[in-house]
Amino acid sequence: MARPNLGLRTRTRRTVVILLALAATAAAGCSGHDPYRPGESIGVFHVAGRLVSTTCGTTPDPWEFDVRLRHDSTTLFWVQGDAPIAGQVDGTARAILKSSNTQTMRPADEKTKTAACTMARSDVLDLVLAPMTAPVKDVGAATSFKGTLTYRFTATEGSSCDDQLLDSGGDFATLPCDVQYDLAGTRTGDAK
Repeated sequence: MARPNLGLRTRTRRTVVILLALAATAAAGCSGHDPYRPGESIGVFHVAGRLVSTTCGTTPDPWEFDVRLRHDSTTLFWVQGDAPIAGQVDGTARAILKSSNTQTMRPADEKTKTAACTMARSDVLDLVLAPMTAPVKDVGAATSFKGTLTYRFTATEGSSCDDQLLDSGGDFATLPCDVQYDLAGTRTGDAK
């Protein structure tokens, strides 16, 4: 899924980007021969995001990006650079797509007896495709969508992540923390 620049420092931002890429790969759902082009194309969508809430700290608002949507009957694929994320579209044209991953932000320090900082990130994209007629049997005609995208960052059990907090020179206002956007996507063209 798309990743906002959370105002993170370069080192941490790079680690978070790796975490996000791994999350997308771990949650990939695919069919067909090319894992990065599953099913049939719906098209390229331009997405505008409006920040609803954040407890993580500085977060971009507004936030815009492009994504390719693909489908296999009522399975929806969100394709954006990494392996696709898949979700089932229900009879009301609603789909919930989820991904998650865990990444070590800082290794353990044997000299100071400090545990590693390992963070989990989970993404939940909840959207409704339009225009659709219920009951939805094929999502290939979608030209827009609206929904929410929520990111949650959590230090895993046994981790020592105080150095990732703003008070300690890190990038997060608090942990765990959440970022939520309202999204609106409009089809802008064909995708191969």
